[in-house]
Amino acid sequence: MPRRMMAGMMLLCIVCAVGAHAEQRSTVLIRLPHTDENIIISVEKPVYFPGDTVSLSIIRDDSEKEVVVTPILTIEGTTLDSVENNAYIAVIPQNVTPGSYPVHLDVLDAQGRRLLYRTDCIVEVEEYEDVEQIERYVRIIPEAGGSDPQTAVTLDRDQIRDLQVVFQRDSIREGMGPQFVTIKTTVRLRGGTTAQTLERRVMTFRSHGDPNKDRAMFIQYRKAYGPYAAIRADEFERVQVELDSLPNWATIKVSVEPDYTIKIGAADRANSVTRYFRVKGHRIEAGFTLGIPKVLYDTRAEDSIDYGNTSAMLRLYYVDGASGHRFPVNFGIGTFGVNSPIDVSVGRGGFATSVFLDIIELMRRLDIEVGLKVNAGLELTPFFPIKKKSRLLFDAHVGLAL
Repeated sequence: MPRRMMAGMMLLCIVCAVGAHAEQRSTVLIRLPHTDENIIISVEKPVYFPGDTVSLSIIRDDSEKEVVVTPILTIEGTTLDSVENNAYIAVIPQNVTPGSYPVHLDVLDAQGRRLLYRTDCIVEVEEYEDVEQIERYVRIIPEAGGSDPQTAVTLDRDQIRDLQVVFQRDSIREGMGPQFVTIKTTVRLRGGTTAQTLERRVMTFRSHGDPNKDRAMFIQYRKAYGPYAAIRADEFERVQVELDSLPNWATIKVSVEPDYTIKIGAADRANSVTRYFRVKGHRIEAGFTLGIPKVLYDTRAEDSIDYGNTSAMLRLYYVDGASGHRFPVNFGIGTFGVNSPIDVSVGRGGFATSVFLDIIELMRRLDIEVGLKVNAGLELTPFFPIKKKSRLLFDAHVGLAL
C-alpha cells in the first residue's frame, strides 16, 4: 500500500510539473478603495509563433463584482476578444517582431476610475526558423566564379580583394526566420598546398521593408545568439571576402553553407554555394632546375663523350592564363652531362640549351596531384661540349625545380 501511495504521489508531481511548464501564469493583487482582490492570469503555453491563437483566462476572487477587469496583450495590432466568462482569445499577427510581450490589466472600479496594472504573465513570441536553400539568396560579386577548380575564374589582385558575398534578402521566403551561415575561404597554391583558411560566421534575414525594424531585428538576433555578437550591422546585407595573401596563380575557394552549430538538425551538405577564383600572375616565369639526364640518342655517337649524371639549367615557363598551369613544354639553358653543376671539363660535360616536354606538368593539367618541384619527361638538347664537336641529344630527364 505505501508503495502505491508513493507511486501515485510521484505521478501527481509529474503531472503538476508538466502542467506548470505548459502554461504561463501570474497572480496580480489589485488594490482599490475598500477592497483588494487577487487575480490569476494564465495563458495555455509559454511560447507562441506568428499566426497562433492565444487563449487567456482570468480567475477572480469575485470580492467586488462591480469592478471590470479587462486584459490587454501588448502586441501592436492585437485585441483580446471575450469568448466566455473570463476567457479571451487573440490571434498573433504574422508580422510581429519576436520577443516577450507582457499582459496588462485594465481595471475600471465602481466609481468609474480606470487603473492599469502590469503583470508578470508573459506571452513569448518566437519566429519560425527553417534553413533556406543557399542558392536562393546568396550571390558572389563582382564575379560569379567557377563551379569547380577547373573552371575557376582568373582575376587580378584588386578584383579578388573586391569579392563580396551578397545576401539577396527578398529571395528568402516568408516564415523562414533568420539564416545563420558560415563563409569559408581557402587559398590553395598551384602545387596543391593550402596556404590559408579563413572562416566567418554571419547571419541574415528577410527584409521587413523598414530599415528601423531591420535594425531592431538585427540587434535582437545578435543578443540572442552569442557567437554572432561581434558581427557588424552592415554584414546582414553583404560580407567582404578578406584574404591575407594572394600568391600568383593560387586558387581561391569561397564556400557558403548553413551554420549547423546554430541550426539544430541534420546537415544537408548539398545546400551550399561554392565558387572558385584564381589569382592572376606573370605569364612568363623563370626557374632553376637540377636534373638527372639519361642520353637516349646522340647525333655524334662516334665522337664519344663520358656524360655525367647532372644537369643544371635556368628555365623559362609559359603560364596558361585560363588554368594557371605552366605549359608542358619549356626552354632552358645551362650545363649538361656534368658530375656537379659547375664541373665542366674536357671530354665530359658542357653547355646546352633545352626544349623539355614535362610529363609531370601534363599530369597536373589532368588534375593529378604532383608536387610543383618535381619534373620528369623527354628533352631535346643542343649540346656544346668543351673541345668537342657540338651535337644534338635526345634524353630522358628527371629533376627538381628549386
